[in-house]
Amino acid sequence: MPRASRAEEEIKTAFSDAKVTLIPGERGAFEVSLNGKLIFSKLYKVGALVERFPDPGELIKFIKREI
Repeated sequence: MPRASRAEEEIKTAFSDAKVTLIPGERGAFEVSLNGKLIFSKLYKVGALVERFPDPGELIKFIKREI
């Protein structure tokens, strides 16, 4: 949960009007959705196993690409 909290703060710092909800999950899942669209998953990327948290700034880049 500490890494998820850091990601939450990063998003809120970059987008002051962002509404971020952390939902505890199972299997170590970490997923970020924007307006219902999955933009990052710790577990999967295009069907391949990833198993990593986003690098600093990576979520912001993905969000900016979608807005």
